Amino acid sequence: MKLVEKFKENPSSLAVLILIVSFGLVIGHGIFTFVYAKGFSYMSDDPAACKNCHVMNQVYESWMKGGHQHVATCNDCHVPHDFVGKWMMKAESGLHHGYAVTFKDNPVSFSANEKSKRIVQNNCMTCHESYATHAIDATMSAGAPANEPLSCVSCHRQVGHAHNY
Repeated sequence: MKLVEKFKENPSSLAVLILIVSFGLVIGHGIFTFVYAKGFSYMSDDPAACKNCHVMNQVYESWMKGGHQHVATCNDCHVPHDFVGKWMMKAESGLHHGYAVTFKDNPVSFSANEKSKRIVQNNCMTCHESYATHAIDATMSAGAPANEPLSCVSCHRQVGHAHNY
Protein backbone atom coordinates (compact mmCIF):
# COMPACT_ATOMS: atom_id res chain seq x y z
CA MET A 1 0.00 0.00 0.00
CA LYS A 2 2.93 2.33 0.65
CA LEU A 3 3.96 2.00 -2.98
CA VAL A 4 0.54 3.16 -4.23
CA GLU A 5 0.65 6.15 -1.86
CA LYS A 6 4.15 7.01 -3.05
CA PHE A 7 2.98 7.04 -6.67
CA LYS A 8 -0.01 9.23 -5.73
CA GLU A 9 2.35 11.73 -4.09
CA ASN A 10 4.78 11.70 -7.00
CA PRO A 11 3.10 10.65 -10.28
CA SER A 12 6.28 11.25 -12.26
CA SER A 13 7.94 8.32 -10.47
CA LEU A 14 5.17 6.05 -11.82
CA ALA A 15 5.81 7.37 -15.31
CA VAL A 16 9.53 6.67 -14.91
CA LEU A 17 8.82 3.13 -13.65
CA ILE A 18 6.50 2.45 -16.61
CA LEU A 19 9.13 3.82 -19.00
CA ILE A 20 11.89 1.63 -17.48
CA VAL A 21 9.72 -1.50 -17.56
CA SER A 22 8.63 -0.81 -21.15
CA PHE A 23 12.21 -0.19 -22.24
CA GLY A 24 13.29 -3.40 -20.49
CA LEU A 25 10.56 -5.40 -22.21
CA VAL A 26 11.51 -4.06 -25.66
CA ILE A 27 15.24 -4.67 -25.11
CA GLY A 28 14.57 -8.11 -23.58
CA HIS A 29 12.29 -9.10 -26.45
CA GLY A 30 14.86 -7.86 -28.97
CA ILE A 31 17.65 -9.88 -27.34
CA PHE A 32 15.47 -12.98 -27.13
CA THR A 33 14.49 -12.65 -30.81
CA PHE A 34 18.11 -12.11 -31.88
CA VAL A 35 19.27 -15.21 -30.00
CA TYR A 36 16.27 -17.32 -31.08
CA ALA A 37 16.79 -16.31 -34.73
CA LYS A 38 20.51 -17.21 -34.50
CA GLY A 39 21.40 -13.57 -35.17
CA PHE A 40 25.14 -14.03 -34.69
CA SER A 41 25.25 -16.59 -37.52
CA TYR A 42 24.29 -13.84 -40.00
CA MET A 43 27.52 -12.05 -39.16
CA SER A 44 29.50 -14.84 -40.79
CA ASP A 45 30.02 -15.72 -44.43
CA ASP A 46 28.63 -19.23 -43.90
CA PRO A 47 25.87 -19.94 -46.46
CA ALA A 48 24.14 -22.20 -43.94
CA ALA A 49 23.18 -19.03 -42.03
CA CYS A 50 20.96 -18.03 -44.93
CA LYS A 51 18.84 -21.13 -44.46
CA ASN A 52 18.16 -20.41 -40.78
CA CYS A 53 14.86 -19.24 -42.19
CA HIS A 54 13.05 -22.18 -43.76
CA VAL A 55 11.90 -20.15 -46.77
CA MET A 56 15.53 -20.12 -47.95
CA ASN A 57 15.96 -23.92 -47.89
CA GLN A 58 15.06 -24.32 -51.58
CA VAL A 59 17.43 -21.50 -52.58
CA TYR A 60 20.23 -23.02 -50.49
CA GLU A 61 19.67 -26.47 -51.99
CA SER A 62 19.72 -25.13 -55.53
CA TRP A 63 22.95 -23.20 -54.74
CA MET A 64 24.48 -26.47 -53.48
CA LYS A 65 23.65 -28.09 -56.86
CA GLY A 66 24.69 -25.08 -58.94
CA GLY A 67 28.04 -24.13 -60.38
CA HIS A 68 29.18 -21.64 -57.74
CA GLN A 69 29.02 -23.60 -54.48
CA HIS A 70 32.79 -24.26 -54.57
CA VAL A 71 33.81 -20.70 -55.41
CA ALA A 72 31.20 -18.29 -54.02
CA THR A 73 29.05 -17.93 -50.92
CA CYS A 74 25.79 -16.01 -50.63
CA ASN A 75 27.69 -12.92 -49.46
CA ASP A 76 30.07 -13.06 -52.42
CA CYS A 77 27.12 -12.41 -54.74
CA HIS A 78 24.53 -10.60 -52.63
CA VAL A 79 26.46 -8.02 -50.59
CA PRO A 80 28.99 -5.37 -51.60
CA HIS A 81 32.60 -6.37 -51.07
CA ASP A 82 33.65 -3.22 -49.21
CA PHE A 83 33.52 -3.36 -45.39
CA VAL A 84 30.92 -0.63 -44.77
CA GLY A 85 28.73 -1.59 -47.74
CA LYS A 86 28.70 -5.25 -46.67
CA TRP A 87 27.52 -4.53 -43.13
CA MET A 88 25.02 -1.89 -44.21
CA MET A 89 23.49 -4.32 -46.73
CA LYS A 90 23.40 -7.13 -44.17
CA ALA A 91 21.64 -4.85 -41.68
CA GLU A 92 19.17 -3.58 -44.29
CA SER A 93 18.41 -7.09 -45.56
CA GLY A 94 18.07 -8.42 -42.03
CA LEU A 95 15.55 -5.74 -41.10
CA HIS A 96 13.54 -6.30 -44.29
CA HIS A 97 13.59 -10.08 -43.92
CA GLY A 98 12.69 -9.86 -40.23
CA TYR A 99 9.79 -7.54 -41.01
CA ALA A 100 8.56 -9.78 -43.84
CA VAL A 101 8.65 -12.94 -41.78
CA THR A 102 7.05 -11.24 -38.76
CA PHE A 103 4.32 -9.14 -40.35
CA LYS A 104 3.59 -10.67 -43.76
CA ASP A 105 2.20 -13.99 -44.89
CA ASN A 106 4.51 -16.84 -44.07
CA PRO A 107 6.32 -18.33 -45.88
CA VAL A 108 7.49 -15.21 -47.63
CA SER A 109 9.05 -15.49 -51.07
CA PHE A 110 12.05 -13.16 -51.22
CA SER A 111 13.03 -11.64 -54.53
CA ALA A 112 15.74 -9.16 -55.44
CA ASN A 113 14.93 -5.46 -55.54
CA GLU A 114 16.71 -3.04 -57.88
CA LYS A 115 19.47 -2.33 -55.36
CA SER A 116 20.11 -6.05 -54.87
CA LYS A 117 20.17 -6.63 -58.62
CA ARG A 118 22.79 -3.89 -59.04
CA ILE A 119 24.93 -5.45 -56.30
CA VAL A 120 24.69 -8.90 -57.88
CA GLN A 121 25.58 -7.46 -61.29
CA ASN A 122 28.57 -5.57 -59.86
CA ASN A 123 29.78 -8.70 -58.08
CA CYS A 124 29.43 -10.81 -61.24
CA MET A 125 31.50 -8.25 -63.11
CA THR A 126 34.11 -8.10 -60.33
CA CYS A 127 34.67 -11.86 -60.27
CA HIS A 128 34.49 -12.32 -64.05
CA GLU A 129 35.97 -9.02 -65.17
CA SER A 130 38.70 -10.56 -67.30
CA TYR A 131 36.13 -11.53 -69.94
CA ALA A 132 32.69 -10.29 -68.85
CA THR A 133 33.45 -6.59 -69.25
CA HIS A 134 33.97 -7.17 -72.97
CA ALA A 135 30.95 -9.44 -73.37
CA ILE A 136 28.13 -7.30 -72.01
CA ASP A 137 26.74 -3.91 -72.92
CA ALA A 138 24.46 -2.78 -70.09
CA THR A 139 22.56 -0.47 -72.44
CA MET A 140 21.21 -3.40 -74.46
CA SER A 141 17.77 -4.74 -73.67
CA ALA A 142 17.42 -7.55 -76.20
CA GLY A 143 16.43 -10.71 -74.39
CA ALA A 144 16.28 -9.00 -71.02
CA PRO A 145 12.98 -9.50 -69.16
CA ALA A 146 10.51 -6.59 -69.14
CA ASN A 147 12.87 -4.39 -71.17
CA GLU A 148 15.40 -4.26 -68.34
CA PRO A 149 18.99 -3.49 -69.27
CA LEU A 150 20.93 -6.60 -70.16
CA SER A 151 22.75 -8.05 -67.15
CA CYS A 152 24.66 -11.22 -66.41
CA VAL A 153 21.57 -12.92 -65.00
CA SER A 154 19.54 -12.00 -68.07
CA CYS A 155 21.16 -15.01 -69.71
CA HIS A 156 22.59 -16.85 -66.71
CA ARG A 157 19.49 -16.85 -64.48
CA GLN A 158 20.29 -20.10 -62.68
CA VAL A 159 24.02 -19.69 -62.13
CA GLY A 160 24.02 -19.02 -58.38
CA HIS A 161 20.69 -20.59 -57.57
CA ALA A 162 17.57 -21.30 -59.54
CA HIS A 163 15.05 -19.30 -57.52
CA ASN A 164 13.93 -15.81 -56.62
CA TYR A 165 16.10 -13.51 -58.64
